[in-house]
Amino acid sequence: MNTKSALPVNISDFKKLINRNKIYVDKTKVIKNIISLRGTYYFLSRPRRFGKSLLVSTFKELFEGNKELFKGLYIYDKWDWNKTYPVIHIDLNKIKSNTAEKFEKSLNFLIDSIAENDFSIKLKAELSNDKLTELINNIHANTGKDIVVLVDEYDKPILSNISDEDLAIDIRDSLKDFYGVLKSADDKLEFVFITGVSKFSKVSLFSDLNNLTDLTMDSDFSTGCGYSQEELETYFKDYITEISKTNEISTNQLLELIKQWYNGYSWDGKNFLYTPYSILSFFDNDGTFNNYWFETGTPSFLMDLIKKDINIDVLFDKNLKLYGTFPNFDIKNLDLKTVLLQTGYLTIKKSKIIPGELPSYSLDIPNKEVRESLFSYILGSYINKTSETVYPIAQDLFRQLIAIDEDGFRRSLETLFSNIPYSHSELSDMEAFYHILFLSWMKMIGFEIQGEVIQLKGRVDAVLLKENIAVILELKFSTTKSMDSMLDEAITQILEKEYYKPYQDKTIILVGIAFKEKDIKCRIEEFKD
Repeated sequence: MNTKSALPVNISDFKKLINRNKIYVDKTKVIKNIISLRGTYYFLSRPRRFGKSLLVSTFKELFEGNKELFKGLYIYDKWDWNKTYPVIHIDLNKIKSNTAEKFEKSLNFLIDSIAENDFSIKLKAELSNDKLTELINNIHANTGKDIVVLVDEYDKPILSNISDEDLAIDIRDSLKDFYGVLKSADDKLEFVFITGVSKFSKVSLFSDLNNLTDLTMDSDFSTGCGYSQEELETYFKDYITEISKTNEISTNQLLELIKQWYNGYSWDGKNFLYTPYSILSFFDNDGTFNNYWFETGTPSFLMDLIKKDINIDVLFDKNLKLYGTFPNFDIKNLDLKTVLLQTGYLTIKKSKIIPGELPSYSLDIPNKEVRESLFSYILGSYINKTSETVYPIAQDLFRQLIAIDEDGFRRSLETLFSNIPYSHSELSDMEAFYHILFLSWMKMIGFEIQGEVIQLKGRVDAVLLKENIAVILELKFSTTKSMDSMLDEAITQILEKEYYKPYQDKTIILVGIAFKEKDIKCRIEEFKD
């Protein structure tokens, strides 16, 4: 078996990875195909920890002509190693940006460091955009060669401050001027490749790069970051074999579990990928399933946005769609669906292309890791509990529901609502608030949720489906009615309006839940025809 030392956990530098004999999943065919387009400006959006930095680093070593690093890789005998280019590699992960002043100083320092350390050039300009102009001009004059510019995580300073709208806009405008340098230097540039998590509107940021080619949703280049099923089974075969033996399950069973947990990311609805960080961490931890990607850092602005908009139906909408191109990210008008898609909490599951019409894409949460992590994080934030304490209570709820354990189910729900901060109990629409919390809990443990299902005789609050079980849920909230009368009303409504009829091939559990401010009571019955 390959040793753990071969796993490139937390290594995003191509040269270091190769020199340390780490596993490199060969992406050089995609790289060559991008370069073969013979354009100049390219952009790729992918979530964090998805391999963007390694991709950029591989471009760098290729253009600099470091042939020995590419032995055995697809591109080795398909590249003209006699042609080399000076490469300006700008990594905005390194930028400090908690104030506009720190951002400008940090960006200036980064460009000065690149000039001095990589090209022995001492810059005289004071502003960052002028420094970049001076650097490009000096390199071109000194070498007589066109230049390659690689920008990694171009949007990191903006996203780090997205909750502070004024600061985010200041940084965005500064970066607009900074990146605007690239268009004016067009005659000196061979290739420009820019990566980021989000796609800000070209009008807002890339207005000067109006010929920027966006590769984000292009099927021909969709596997440039992330691991495909074939790559997983080829490059990590020994790890898979060893873990399946240790756990006394078949290789196919293990692969199916890995797929459920970590696969499912797609930007074209055809090619589905694994998160590299999660896969590498999984093998590095002897095949222990855990929420590795999520734990590396959930953007705080995402939770701020979710809390700001109590109507988070996009998380439960089975028919969520995207039409046209990858949506833009607007600082002044953050859209939850766009944010979730660009940050990796939603992905494209299916594409539909009809001539003469805008393409349509079906969206969903990628996999079990993201689903469990996201909903436990949401719930933990609302009820003042850590994600680690939320999960076991969620499992108790499931067991109690299936066992028709009304008292246990009620106690677990009371645990859920007992720690809700007082400010939440004053919300104008408490019914919607409780509805979201309860559905989030059930979503986390794997139920397929059909919220507010419209049927011929009425509208049911939610149907929860899992394997051979259908849970028909009706929530009632009132400040005047008794808890028992609300429960009677909930169960009677389900029965009289025959909400159960479409699910009679399953075990049907009827659930009525009554809320009265912070008080809660429930009734659970198995439906008998």
